[in-house]
Amino acid sequence: MIDILQNIDREAVRQQTRPNQQEGRQALNTLAESKKLTAGLVFKSGRAWLGPEVLQEQLERKRKKDDKERELRNKHQMEQDKKKRAYDKACEEVANLDTSRWSVAQLRAMISYKKKKTDKWPQLKTRAQMLEVWERIKLRPVEEEQPQPPTQTDSDENVASAALLQLLEFDQADEDEEQAIEQVGV
Repeated sequence: MIDILQNIDREAVRQQTRPNQQEGRQALNTLAESKKLTAGLVFKSGRAWLGPEVLQEQLERKRKKDDKERELRNKHQMEQDKKKRAYDKACEEVANLDTSRWSVAQLRAMISYKKKKTDKWPQLKTRAQMLEVWERIKLRPVEEEQPQPPTQTDSDENVASAALLQLLEFDQADEDEEQAIEQVGV
């Protein structure tokens, strides 16, 4: 009788542990496949402490984001330089010409350089439309566009990244201080 009761109890325990194991496997899979590593995902996977993998993941994502922003700034700067060169070339070519002798390509280059994002005019298809727009914007000063500040949705992630980076820098400062003390002691 005791053997039968022990067997029943074991079977009940097994039935209870199977869903827990399956849930644990599912949490580990979710952790492995997640795009955003958060404390909740780490905790659900069975790790209650945020370890170095979270810090490394956050640092890697911050580096990728910074690289992407740098690439966008470089691309924008290259586009601005290209427009400036085309504008300078067109201005040089039309310096001594009457406006009736300007080519469409020259007009397009000069308008493109002076155009702002806030300008709302229809697509310029004819030379007459381009000359009309050029007359309105020819005296406009050219402003260099500044990079956009981070959006409000990124602020939480930026705060978390900054906190993690400070922790890393604090740890690095402690290590540097310990090395300096060792060197003085030697």
